[in-house]
Amino acid sequence: MNDNHDVNSNQNATDSTPNESADRGQSLQDRAGALASSAMTWLRGGEENERARLEDGNTRVHPRMRTAQVGAVVAVAGLLGVVATTAGQNAEERGVDEAAQSVAAPNQPAPEQAPAPLKAQEQPKQLPASPEDGGPAKGIDVSNHNGPIDWQQVADSGQNFTFVLSTDGTDFTNPMYKEQYQGAKDAGMIAGAYHFARPDDSSAAEQANRMLEVADYQKDGQTLPPVLDLEVDPSGGGCYGMNVDQMTQWTTEFNDVVKDKTGKEPIIYANPSFWEQCMGGTDKFSDQPLWLAAYEVDQPSVPDGFPTWKFWQYTDSGSVPGISGDTDLNHFQGTLGELKKLAQG
Repeated sequence: MNDNHDVNSNQNATDSTPNESADRGQSLQDRAGALASSAMTWLRGGEENERARLEDGNTRVHPRMRTAQVGAVVAVAGLLGVVATTAGQNAEERGVDEAAQSVAAPNQPAPEQAPAPLKAQEQPKQLPASPEDGGPAKGIDVSNHNGPIDWQQVADSGQNFTFVLSTDGTDFTNPMYKEQYQGAKDAGMIAGAYHFARPDDSSAAEQANRMLEVADYQKDGQTLPPVLDLEVDPSGGGCYGMNVDQMTQWTTEFNDVVKDKTGKEPIIYANPSFWEQCMGGTDKFSDQPLWLAAYEVDQPSVPDGFPTWKFWQYTDSGSVPGISGDTDLNHFQGTLGELKKLAQG
């Protein structure tokens, strides 16, 4: 239905009979119901696709569920319902004389308001809003894919920390690592480095030593422990051709090198499906901080082997001033003061 038709219908409303107006109101209600039904069918299909992708373990490539679009559909359907209801009421009112209408109108109940659209990228419901109010410290993680970053804008927007990709496997070094890592610290943020593990590339000790050479870990009160990023094999899925015992041994070797050289237990990044599939839900690393990847949930499920999460990556499609395009958003399970303690040497 185009806008011109809507305008003409309103102008000729006084020439319509009550039955015609009532039919028009019923038509609008039918259209609103059809729209809402179609929209919810579409959304359920999107959710099923999201679940399927999550089961594959590709934690960095899932788009957030489009909460803004959900809100828009609800708002449109609600608005059409208000229009249809109002049209039906007007049809009845035109069958009453003008004097009676003038008396009854003030007592008529107000039409229902359309539901407000949901806000995109809402904060998880169980967490307070800001570190200043005792809520979780907030942060991002970046790599060379994020390009140049205005870190002062990032810090001014309320982000407290960042993790920066330093190395990937045996051969790749983030060419923007120093610029990104030091830029965050210069803006007053707490920063840490992460290494994308490729257990089939080389030994854990070799990758750990190479990561530490690039990361330049410092006990300066602004540096988080190094991170071992464990994800499914990006070349073909799965666990890099290793069984659970081999993956556990590789991870133990990496951790031992990092702890020996920095005095810090590494942070482990993983999602629940990877930890179950490739690590067998082991509790061998339960004393180490867990950086958990879990999207589309109000509260993440902690994988077997860990008592809780320390960091939670809850979306890969966040928007932050100072960064062009989408970026990952994270919560620290604790206040800014507690985050600073973790960063102390």
